[in-house]
Amino acid sequence: MSRWKRNLIVLCFAQLVTLMGFSTYFPFIPYFIQELGVTTEAATMSWVAVFNSGAAVSMAVFAPIWGTLADRYGRKMMVLRATIAAAILVGLMGVVQTPLHLIILRILQGAFCGTVAASTTLIASETPEDNLAMSLGFMQTAQFAGQSIGPLVGGVLADTMGYRPVFTISAILMACSAMAIALLIVETRRPPVTERKPLRIAWPFRRGVRQDRAKRKPFRLALSLCRVKLGGVVEGNTLTLILALASNAFALATLAPILSLYIQALNPDTTYLGTVAGAVSSISALTSSLAAMVIGRLADRTGQKRILTICLVGIAVIHIPQAFVSTPLQLLVLRGVQGIFMGGIMPSANALLARSVSQERRGTVFGFSTSAQSVGRALGPTVGAAVAGIWGMSTTFWVPAIVFGLIAWMLSIYVPADHPKPSTSSEEATRPA
Repeated sequence: MSRWKRNLIVLCFAQLVTLMGFSTYFPFIPYFIQELGVTTEAATMSWVAVFNSGAAVSMAVFAPIWGTLADRYGRKMMVLRATIAAAILVGLMGVVQTPLHLIILRILQGAFCGTVAASTTLIASETPEDNLAMSLGFMQTAQFAGQSIGPLVGGVLADTMGYRPVFTISAILMACSAMAIALLIVETRRPPVTERKPLRIAWPFRRGVRQDRAKRKPFRLALSLCRVKLGGVVEGNTLTLILALASNAFALATLAPILSLYIQALNPDTTYLGTVAGAVSSISALTSSLAAMVIGRLADRTGQKRILTICLVGIAVIHIPQAFVSTPLQLLVLRGVQGIFMGGIMPSANALLARSVSQERRGTVFGFSTSAQSVGRALGPTVGAAVAGIWGMSTTFWVPAIVFGLIAWMLSIYVPADHPKPSTSSEEATRPA
């Protein structure tokens, strides 16, 4: 078996187990905060909001730093660092005594973990170009599978053993992932980059900006005003893809505050409200895990931009009927279809982003991408709750529909078309492990 295939298998297993550990405790965090001494519902909601946004903010700050360090000192080291930090911090969550202790650990988790970004960077650097989208699709499948299995397992364990032992079990799962990464991952040794040019901004007096102003293209002018320069070479579509990924995270996060309440409003008399809400929440992750691998392979053959645009248009359209459903079953079916399109967005977008820069700069770019997505995840719930409070919960579904439509339009115009490459592998890619 070639080295990159073994690395892919090990990292998919590690991400499956790690994200399963991460997601086991999310369903009962509000109840755990109440167990720590919070009595009122309003105070509980406030602590949960800080718990969710704290990690996103700290990850937005630290993700570019870890990405730059990955380019300089190795991507395997960053994956191992993130997984070990996750195991330690999740284990400590099981012994906290106050909600403040839990929030502090959560903020540290966002700052030092980030296993998804680190693993994606390693895969994007080790995989041959003609297998890139397929490999990222496998990775996305493992991540979605972990996120769909974890909440179900965590809920059962919490009901039978209590809340605190679940954190210990999650930490053990992450420690197993760290051992697998340390023992089985072999990173390709690349010579260090001798000249490290910092990230710079192209100012408005550049010739391209003057031309865009003269042609009266406002969006292209905005991109020119803040176009990122990596190592002295302007990457024209890198910033567009980072903005698209951040908008994707923002759009999905807008429904986080209202989805369970929306299900309750559709059927307030059901006895198993928690089960119904859990099924609706996890169905999209389940269908995404099944679709990501297939769509990733299809994107390698037909082109990432084409598949990404189709998935963005599909997920924009499928959000519209969700605002008019009358039963939780109808919402369940539509969310399942939505997951199919979700499974094609991240592998295709990450593959395009990886190909927009050289390999020695991919860690830095994925770090900035993770930071931008964290900002989107932090802003999304606030916007979603505000829209629901002003116009009603059903209107919140129009926000992601509009955002995904705008992303599809932006990518179709400003990201150049990619061409599928013939299936050729280099000597390094096919060398036996």
